[in-house]
Amino acid sequence: MKPLLLDTNVLIKFLRGDKKIAGVISTYEQILVPTIVIGEYKAGVVGETAVGRQQLSALEMFLDSSAVKVVEVTEDVANVYARVFRVLKANGTPIPQNDLWIAAYAVDLGAVVYSFDEHFGFVPLLERVR
Repeated sequence: MKPLLLDTNVLIKFLRGDKKIAGVISTYEQILVPTIVIGEYKAGVVGETAVGRQQLSALEMFLDSSAVKVVEVTEDVANVYARVFRVLKANGTPIPQNDLWIAAYAVDLGAVVYSFDEHFGFVPLLERVR
């Protein structure tokens, strides 16, 4: 089975206890979380409040799970990013830069992307949770 790669919007809802998302995630043996997703999560959700500290704690606990692997940008991911960027630009279907990185991770690693953003559908060779 292919690994599941999470987008930030899914991670946020999952860490807030969304049971439907938890059900989907539980069907995969390996969950990939790009460092870009971690950065977006920390920038947008976690603050210096008690709630922010709870959210950071929930993220850290999730990332420590044996099924979860944090993935970083490699030269291979960067090469996929460049190829996909050129294809999307030529097709007139650009997507947000961070989502392009997330797509590049998934294509390079052979993972299925779990996101609520429909623009991932423009990325060739990208499998998504429906």
